[in-house]
Amino acid sequence: MTSNNSHQRTIRLSSLPIGALAHTASYLAVPSRALLAVALDSREEGSNSAIAGKEVDTLDFGDIEKDLAAKLSDDDIRDVLVSTNAVNKLKKLRLANCINITGAGLEPLWGSSVIEFIDLSLAGIHESPHLDPEPPISFDEVLPILESIIETGENCALKLLVFPEVWQKEIDEESDFHAFLIRYDQMLIRRSPSCTKCNSNLQVEQYDTCYGCFKNFCIDCEEDDGTYCVDWCNTCERHYCSHCQIIESCGSCCHEMHCVDCVALKRCSRCRIGLCSDCPKFHCDGDCGDDRVWCESCWWRSGYSYIQSSCFLCCTQYCKPCSKSNANGVRLCGSCEACLCGQCRVEKCEEGSGCRGCLQHAFEVLLANKKTVEAENDELRDHNRVMKNNINELRNENNELKRKWEGLDGGDGE
Repeated sequence: MTSNNSHQRTIRLSSLPIGALAHTASYLAVPSRALLAVALDSREEGSNSAIAGKEVDTLDFGDIEKDLAAKLSDDDIRDVLVSTNAVNKLKKLRLANCINITGAGLEPLWGSSVIEFIDLSLAGIHESPHLDPEPPISFDEVLPILESIIETGENCALKLLVFPEVWQKEIDEESDFHAFLIRYDQMLIRRSPSCTKCNSNLQVEQYDTCYGCFKNFCIDCEEDDGTYCVDWCNTCERHYCSHCQIIESCGSCCHEMHCVDCVALKRCSRCRIGLCSDCPKFHCDGDCGDDRVWCESCWWRSGYSYIQSSCFLCCTQYCKPCSKSNANGVRLCGSCEACLCGQCRVEKCEEGSGCRGCLQHAFEVLLANKKTVEAENDELRDHNRVMKNNINELRNENNELKRKWEGLDGGDGE
């Protein structure tokens, strides 16, 4: 008997052909491709660009897992920018969720004349820029890099800078950050920007830039339907034009504006105004469910016209249609003017304090409850009948198996 000794050979990922690696990497998000190229650290000329992509004009770290982005260091960011030839190719950079960098890793962008957009907020799209704990991103590290970009003069392509919230808490007029903001604004004004809607010339503080398309609009310009061309979202704290994002106003308590992708506003079933999560909302405890809500104004306006909306004792709330269709709904007694739900009215009558009108309503509730109980009993009887049939079938199968086993056992004995 001969034995074959099998030898396992370990194949390193870096030893695979560049073409195979580049094809595999093409299925990954751009930051992941660049990180893969950095990790392989191939010495073959042109291999990094083949894996990371030769024409990388957008790097959005929000495209990779949040936990992975949070682990990236300045060295990682620097290597990614180098591997993608960012200084000559990159136009858009979003450092979403890179909460552990100081900004020193942005050094490969030094003097870039192609970069158009840099988001240093470290927040994901449609997420609040108020991060806790505060990230370590340092203005002292980033300032020289930003200065080198705007100092390219007429060649500077920068259209929008988004700064970390931590830099903007208290801006000292004597600070380097304030001085940079002035130089940045002056650079933008030298371009003589014009409004995309009305084509008028713009000055600082007279226009907003859309976060989505980088187009400029007058702060007062309106669309044909009367809405502003660009609005501010109070959640993600970004400006968007009406073509890039739908922004709606909370029409009840705060009147703040929110992207529909930031806050899912519920709408009042009566007046259709938007209601944010902090707004007082009234739900019907009847058959409407949680999908239908009313703003405070509409609910109590309805309550004034149809007082049966809220039970005086347990505060159960029913809208008018549910109160009419459901015996347990909230109704106003025409005799004693007690506004009660069905269950509280029954309890009141059982205590002997119910008037003639309440007794009539209570009878309707008891009758409806009786029908409900009878329907439940019928359903239980049907279920019991099915279970009995299943038990009989199992008993018959068991007897049949027992007879077969006894027949086999008898045959072995012979």
